[in-house]
Amino acid sequence: MAPISVSAFLSEQMTDEIINTISLSDYSLILIPGFVQWDTSQLEKKYSIKIRKGPEFASDIPTIIKNIDIIELSNEIPANRLYEASGRSLYHQIVKDAFLQAEKSLDQSTFYINQNRSNIIIGGGLPPPIIAEIVNSTEKSDENILKKAKHYIKSGASIIDIGCISNKPNPERVKKIISFLREKFEVLLSVDSMDPGEILAAAEAGIDLVLSVDLGNYGDLLSLPRDLTLVILPTNVKQGYFPKNPSERVKNLLDLTKILLKLGFTKLIADPLLESPIAPGISISLETYFLYNMTVSKGNNKELRLPLFFGVSNVVELVDVDSIGINGLLAAIAIELNVGVLFTVEHSAKLMNGVRELKECVKLCYLSRTKKVPPINIGIDYFSAKGKINPISLDIDEKRSIVVKEPNKGYLMDEKGYFKIYVNHYAGLIYVLFFSNQHELKSSLMGQDAESLSKKILELKLTTDIYHANYIGRELRMAEFCLLSGKPYLQDE
Repeated sequence: MAPISVSAFLSEQMTDEIINTISLSDYSLILIPGFVQWDTSQLEKKYSIKIRKGPEFASDIPTIIKNIDIIELSNEIPANRLYEASGRSLYHQIVKDAFLQAEKSLDQSTFYINQNRSNIIIGGGLPPPIIAEIVNSTEKSDENILKKAKHYIKSGASIIDIGCISNKPNPERVKKIISFLREKFEVLLSVDSMDPGEILAAAEAGIDLVLSVDLGNYGDLLSLPRDLTLVILPTNVKQGYFPKNPSERVKNLLDLTKILLKLGFTKLIADPLLESPIAPGISISLETYFLYNMTVSKGNNKELRLPLFFGVSNVVELVDVDSIGINGLLAAIAIELNVGVLFTVEHSAKLMNGVRELKECVKLCYLSRTKKVPPINIGIDYFSAKGKINPISLDIDEKRSIVVKEPNKGYLMDEKGYFKIYVNHYAGLIYVLFFSNQHELKSSLMGQDAESLSKKILELKLTTDIYHANYIGRELRMAEFCLLSGKPYLQDE
């Protein structure tokens, strides 16, 4: 009814004129497009009827209408954003309630990792916290370790893992890493090592969680504090024993659980071992997790039930597919299996932002399980490269359009100079360096979004060449996308 083609152009005066032609007695609510930039309160007061902002995209209207009873629509905030906020608010309330319930029923399957340092409980139907590993920590500089840890914590990791190097133990370096991480961050720490020397050194330095104890090394670790949290494996790495059969893995885990409980250890996490797809294969791994859950739900085995460890990085790191979808699927599987803790890394460029992806996907899937619905249209989503909104379809007269088939490969150097653009994922910034054609750095800018940086470049008149400005805008938009998605940014590619 409005004389516009873009919903954001709908003005308050236009809306007033349209409403004035409608018989309002037939309605109890008027929804206007979420993209409008003005507050609807004045019109609502004038006509004595709710006039609220609907979603920004028309394709979201059915979802909003379906959930209209659980959203308090706003005069200022688009409905789709309110719906997302309602999903996150519900998630936090559900987690709070689950935490209070878990606190009342602490046992060997539900416990604090270290109550003196953190209120994180694993098990008890709670969403699994994330352990993020700093790979090969013992050979990294203090500065790199601190930078990685800060990034992981900001991304949503609850536990920072000090990854050691197999067959190259360095107990003293492990102790030093624990010391300076403790000084900088209030976060739980774990150590990933099979070497008794490194594990004992980590325990002496006050580590919160040990990865990993198996049938081959537990005998060398009997001096560990009995309330230290241990992840146990169905293996004997010392003898090169790595069972493939699910039943054998489950039996080994239960046997080691009995031994360690009898020795007085009180906080154990079972790792049935999640393996990479195809080779050696993920199916047997998932069968092992399922079989473990079935076994510890019966008879005397109930007393042996432990929280489960789920090594997400064993899958996502070994598939050349964008990590966000794999993280989403693995989060759903983990929630179905009632996994206690997730383990992941961001070791390679393709895994950048993997911790954040996994964290958001856990929220989506945990809320889904609580509501007993598939993880779709529940107020939380995590799209990056794709989305659910269909683009507007326009009726274009192609016969009257100019067809551009080949790019203009001609290039004239801007007399003012040239730009170099970089993305720092850890700092969360885009850097723009402006050089003269004699390669002298003339100016540097940093920011987080393409529009602000582009406008500042024009404001400073670093370029007045429209072709160069077009190029800079295109590259900065790509840099912004890479910053948000975790994709590596390479200028001109």
